[in-house]
Amino acid sequence: MKLRIINNTVFKDRPIQSELIAYNRKISAYAGTEFEIESYDFVNNNHYKIIFISPLPRNQNLWYVFCDHVEIIDDNNPIKNTQPDLTNPSDRDKLYTSSGWRWPMRGTSMGSRTEFGYARGRLHAGVDIGGYTPDECFAASDGVVTYVKRDTSGLNGRMIEIIRPDGWKHIYLHLRSIFVELNQNIEPSQLIAIRGGSGFGSEGLEIDGGGYSIHLHFEIHNPDGTPVNPRLYLPKDGSVPNLGY
Repeated sequence: MKLRIINNTVFKDRPIQSELIAYNRKISAYAGTEFEIESYDFVNNNHYKIIFISPLPRNQNLWYVFCDHVEIIDDNNPIKNTQPDLTNPSDRDKLYTSSGWRWPMRGTSMGSRTEFGYARGRLHAGVDIGGYTPDECFAASDGVVTYVKRDTSGLNGRMIEIIRPDGWKHIYLHLRSIFVELNQNIEPSQLIAIRGGSGFGSEGLEIDGGGYSIHLHFEIHNPDGTPVNPRLYLPKDGSVPNLGY
C-alpha cells in the first residue's frame, strides 16, 4: 500500500493545523512523492493517521497528514481513495449538484502559493481570486450571516462569514465594502460585498504573498470547522479563476 502526495503538505505528530506544531514535530512532503505504508485511518480534523514502512520520514513511523493533500493507493481495495477526480465531468458535476456551491466572482488565480494548501509553513486555507479592480463579490451559497468585520485591522481586513443550513461555512476576506448585516438571510448569488485589499489596518496591501493588492480570499469550511479546498466543490463553468500560472 502506498501514500502519494498530490499537493505540497506537511506530516505532523498530531492532527491539527501545521502552524500550531513545533518545527521539530513536523516535516515537509512534496507533491509527486510516494511512500510505502502499513496502514491508515481517518481521524478528526480531516486527517489521515499513517503508519509508514521503512524508510521512515525522520525515522518515525507514525504521522498525520491532511486528507485533501494525499491519496491512498491500495491494490487490494482501490476504492478506498475518496478524493474526487475533477477531470471527470461526472464527478465534478456530482459534487456541484450535491453541494449547491458557485464561485463568488470572476478573476484569476494568483499563483500556486495562493491556492489552497501549505505555503510558507502554514495552511493557506482558501483560494485567492485576483484582479486589478474592486469588483462585486456574490454569495457562493445560501445561509445566514454569522460574522461581519467592517474594519481593516488584522490580516483578514474586512470580512464576512455565512453558515448554510447544513452547517457548511463560506468566508470572504480582504473586502473593500460590505452590503450585509449580522443575522441576515442570504440567497445564492446575492451581492454581498466589493473585494479589495484590506488588512493590516490598511487598504490595498499585498496580502499573503499574492501578486495583486486587490483580491478576494475565499474559504469553505465543512460542518466540523475544517477548511476544505474550494476547487473540490465549486463548478468549472468559466467563473472559476484560471489555473494557468
